[in-house]
Amino acid sequence: MAGQMKRNNISVITRFGWTGALLAALIAGGCLVTSHSNQSRSGKYVSDATMKQIQPGQTTSSWVLATLGPPSVDERLEDGTHIYKYNYTERTDSSGTVFLLFAGNDVKEKAGTVYIEVKNGIVTRAWRGT
Repeated sequence: MAGQMKRNNISVITRFGWTGALLAALIAGGCLVTSHSNQSRSGKYVSDATMKQIQPGQTTSSWVLATLGPPSVDERLEDGTHIYKYNYTERTDSSGTVFLLFAGNDVKEKAGTVYIEVKNGIVTRAWRGT
């Protein structure tokens, strides 16, 4: 009976050893590492695709206002030129975790402005700045 008991204990240890080895292999295969990234924009962001549609000398101020809405700032110069400013902020939140070892978080925020110059109802220039 003592030999039987000893054999059962070895069997249990071997089973847990293999299970532990399998668990360790799964964990080492990347199950312990997680990451997440989220990007958001606030304000009056103008996409690159929309910027490409704005053609100096052709696009009207009516089209700009109908497409983009009212600007954040409408600056009028002495010669009657309008500078429409569309202000926006891009925020990227990134986080990562290595189970029980390390956790980190990074937040990046970038402000930008799209400028559209309009004279006599026609766009003369459009550019992106900071």
